[in-house]
Amino acid sequence: MTEKFAGYFRLVEACGHPGCPVCRCVGAESRHYLKMFLHEGVTDPVSRRAVRASWGFCNWHTWMLLEIENAPFGAAIVYEDLVRLVLRRSERLGRTSRRRRAGRWRAALRGRFRRPTAVEQYRRRAMCPACASAAETEQRYLRTMVAFVDDPELSAPYAASDGLCFPHMVRAAEEEPTAPQLDTLVARTRDRWAEIGRDIAAFVGKHDYRNREPFTAAEAASYTRAFEMLAGARSLFGNDVHPPGAPRVRGTGRRRR
Repeated sequence: MTEKFAGYFRLVEACGHPGCPVCRCVGAESRHYLKMFLHEGVTDPVSRRAVRASWGFCNWHTWMLLEIENAPFGAAIVYEDLVRLVLRRSERLGRTSRRRRAGRWRAALRGRFRRPTAVEQYRRRAMCPACASAAETEQRYLRTMVAFVDDPELSAPYAASDGLCFPHMVRAAEEEPTAPQLDTLVARTRDRWAEIGRDIAAFVGKHDYRNREPFTAAEAASYTRAFEMLAGARSLFGNDVHPPGAPRVRGTGRRRR
């Protein structure tokens, strides 16, 4: 990547705000995606089919709809259809699943075509279209970050930022493992993390009852900066309660690792 695209300048701007600049850019572009969907996609058959195939947006993008101006009417049109879809697919959810488990071996022996259960349909649903867009956006920003880490227009703001979060640093290494600039990005990002470490250590230390020195602004915000450093921005990354494709261990409620 040698050319600067519009997102490069958004990345530079994001470095002037707290937290991971790539998290901020991906979040902003997700909101833009949803805004355009509500403006144009509600009446577009292709967009509506994509949302139906994913059984609606994911948890993150569903609740992000509330952040979009004038969202309720467009969102209601889409979700009225989705509620009907789920009601139809879930009509025989419990009893059908039990009956099919009991007769599965017979159907297999006869070679009968078996219609997927609601559980199977849900597990096989398409990716949230807003997440698919966000994944492409994230990849573009990470490659830009690696390619232009030495560009003065980006390197100076980045040196004053909180740096990439750890999840995005790992993804940058996965995206551009052989890029010569990767080591530079890692080193500069670790410098930013070390500063967070110093600030949070000072925040903890100043809670000593003998201390009379006030917290600095950086120290007071250090633990939330550490949250984002380790886990990424709020809601951007998934949780381990429902990781994709991980079956539950029977009887314990826990998932296999």
